Amino acid sequence: MMWTISPEALAFLERREVKTISVDMPIIVNGCCLQISEPPPVYVGELKVRKGLKIPEGSYTALEVQGIKLNVPSHLSNMNLMVDLTRFFHREKLVVEGWNLC
Repeated sequence: MMWTISPEALAFLERREVKTISVDMPIIVNGCCLQISEPPPVYVGELKVRKGLKIPEGSYTALEVQGIKLNVPSHLSNMNLMVDLTRFFHREKLVVEGWNLC
């Protein structure tokens, strides 16, 4: 398993007594000459299914990472990525680190 959780993100999750986080599917932007994929959003809790959308079976994998259940898109489950914590003013947000845009 290659996913990790940074010490800052782990402390954030422990303070809030969070046991499950979920990574959404990456957002893909197509341009005229290239395709860019933004880092996928990270949510506290189980997968959030957008209204009217169904998640095909097998499209997500549940991993156990440092005592936290991590739901990730199956095609990303073997990637070397990290869930980290960023701060903007007084707002804290979980993000995926190590993502390549292309």
